[in-house]
Order: sequence, then C-alpha cells, then structure tokens
Amino acid sequence: MNEIEKILIADDEPDTVMILRDRLEMDGYQVVTASSGEAALEQINRELPDLVLLDIQMPGMDGMDALIRIHQKYPGLLVIMLTAHGTIQRAVDATKLGAYDFLEKPFKSEHVKQKVDHALEHQRTTEQSERDELIHSYEEIIGESPQILEVLKAIEKVAGTDSTVLIYGESGTGKELVARALHRNSPQSGEEMVVVNCAAIPENLLESELFGHERGAFTGAAYQKIGKFERAHQSTLFLDEIGDMPVALQAKLLRAIQEQKIERVGGSQVIQVDVRIVAATNHDLHQAIEDGTFRPDLYYRLNMIPIHLLPLRKRREDIEILTEYFLRKHSETHSQPVRLINQKARDLLMNHDWPGNVRELEYSILRTVLFAEGEVILPKHLPDEIRSPRKQACEHIAIGMTMKEMEQELILKTLERMDGNRTQTAGALGISLRALQYKLKSYTKE
Repeated sequence: MNEIEKILIADDEPDTVMILRDRLEMDGYQVVTASSGEAALEQINRELPDLVLLDIQMPGMDGMDALIRIHQKYPGLLVIMLTAHGTIQRAVDATKLGAYDFLEKPFKSEHVKQKVDHALEHQRTTEQSERDELIHSYEEIIGESPQILEVLKAIEKVAGTDSTVLIYGESGTGKELVARALHRNSPQSGEEMVVVNCAAIPENLLESELFGHERGAFTGAAYQKIGKFERAHQSTLFLDEIGDMPVALQAKLLRAIQEQKIERVGGSQVIQVDVRIVAATNHDLHQAIEDGTFRPDLYYRLNMIPIHLLPLRKRREDIEILTEYFLRKHSETHSQPVRLINQKARDLLMNHDWPGNVRELEYSILRTVLFAEGEVILPKHLPDEIRSPRKQACEHIAIGMTMKEMEQELILKTLERMDGNRTQTAGALGISLRALQYKLKSYTKE
C-alpha cells in the first residue's frame, strides 16, 4: 500500500470497537470510529474512508438505514455489516442492498483480517481497472496522476452534454487536447471542431473571424466571409485564450452563445446556429473581472463546467510517463536509435520546473533525440536550461546570514519548489531523506 488505508468502524458497543480497532491498527490500517448511524454519515461526509464496518443494530439510525444512505451518496464505498447471531438474515438482506459482505459476532481475529483484506484488495483492483479503462479511452491525454484522472473523469461526464466548458491552465498544459477529447466524445463528433485563438487575431479582425462579414462591410471586404460560428454549426467551437478577447466584443459573443443567433458584420440577416462552446484561458478571470477587462455575465455563462489543468511542476509523477511517450514518438518519427535515458538525466528532467509545461517537455525531448549520440540519453544531451543549476532557491540568501540560516533557507526553498515532496527535495540537495527530516524537525523547534 502506497498510502495508509482508512477504515471507519460504526458500532455502539465500546468493547467491539476496541477489539476491531486493535486488530486493524496492528495490520497497519488507520481507524476512525462512530457510535451511531448518524455519526457514521457525518464522519464519511467529512473524510471519505476506504472501507466501512457498520453494525446493523444501533440506537437511532440503524445500520440498514445508514447503508442505504451511504450507497445513495457514495455508491462505490465498500461496507461490511457487523451482525450478531440473531441478525444474520438481516445481514444477508443487507448484501442485497449493496453491502459487500458481513462479519458475525463474536469475531475471530484472523476472520476479521481476511474479510477486510479481501474487501480492500477488491477495491484496489476495481479502481485500477477503472483507471486503466479511463486512460485507454483518452490516449491522447498522457498521464496517470490523480489530477489527470480527475480531468479524464470530468471529460467522460460532460462530453455527451451540450454544456459550455471552460478549461483553465497555463500555456502548454494541453487545453486544446482536452477540448478535442470533449468534442471527439460528443454527439457533434461527426463534424470537425472549429478553433479560434482569441489572442492571435488582431482586435479589428476578430469580430469578422467569429461572425463573418458581408461584401463591402468595411474597407478591404471584397467578398462575403462565413465566420467561425457558422462553420461550427452542429459542431464544437473552441475559443482558445478567451481572456484576451476585447471587452467590446464580449457582449456580442454572450448574445450569440445565449440566443444561438448571429449577424455577419455589415449584414442584417439573423442566422440561427447550433454550436457547443468550449473555451480556455490561462488568465485569472476573477482578477480580469475586477480589472474591468472581462464581463462577469460572460464569465458565468462560460463557466458552467470548469476543468482545471495543473502545471507540470504540480503533477511531477506524470513527467516520467510523458518523457517515455515523447521519446518513443520522436525516435520513431525521426528514425533515431535513442531508446533509453540514464538515471542522472532522468533526475534532471524530474527536478526541472517546466515553466513551458508539457509543450516544453516535448520540445526538449525532440531536441535531445535529434542531437543525442547512440541509444542512451545522457545529461550532456539535455538542453542547457535543464542541466544548469536552479538559482531561485537561493534568492533570499544574503551577506550577513549565518551558515545555519543559509542552509535552512536553501532547504525550505527547495522543498517549496518540489511542492512539499521530501524525497525529491532530499535528492535535489544530495542528502538522505532521514537527514532532511531531522533538519525540518529541528526548524519547528526553533
């Protein structure tokens, strides 16, 4: 187990709770308790456990009622019913209502372990199978971190709807990939997705790009032009970098989205369209609203379904799988013999902050594949910005500080850059994990 699994024991008998707690904690599980059905539901709502041991007979809300409510709100949560000899039939009935299994009192220690281990192994296998299926369904979005899995789940839930989606993320995080995955799994997938980059088109041309124009509408309009909205009829219109759209044009966009009607520039004909909108931004739109550069009514219309893409530095567990993917892709595309990356080069890739995110990683691997010698990538083959020592961790070290103060500043800044990951911090500093933990503990005592 990578993380300690949490088990909730819900029983009003203190002796039963003590026996189960001792057994489970001895097996390495984290245990929380509740003495009633109501208390169990409150505990589950506060923090979802991995497994619930639920007594059938309790004062107030009994175990059967609690089971029904648990499965209504958390259908994937496994529950093992605790039953006395006279309530075995009720326990059998509980399994028909969704309980995973039941334990009969008095408990045998090995029997408790067997049931709990079996239930949690079933849970792990089911979750892994669901993760594998989800990842396979959206192969163009590479990653296995919890953050990426949440994005894939969101795509799966909303792709088939006509809801407007707003994708947030820094440049290079893959916002257009998410938009294309939404479109590819939507009822509009038979038509091509239409893309508009609001930041790349001059302000005086963007309205015509979106809504089209009639011949003679303005100087240089020598012919009628069909805009992106019309082209995206019965399809998806992806408005990339929506935060860069001029305020004057935002009102017209809002009207087009709400009414599904447009007018070409210089025209008077109202054209009905059927367009699903997906937008993306790397801006803080809340701040843009405060600054007066983004309309709040357009924001609320676009933000029906928000999807957040974290920067690569905040999901470092995806760096390795992305690296392997890009290595295979570009080695095959460019007929290069490069197949492996040595450990020191991997460490450099893992410790880099990737300000350009996935796009920067791909271009770095492409450049490395083209210029590497032989089958193995070494540190010397990596771009200079990846091989060079990072300097930002030392920016607050100044003349007059003691060696101890400088060491503390370096350690804390490196820990911050590694997003709190102590193993990566210790590796970057060249010290053992135990030494790092000792130093961090000493700082809290000072």
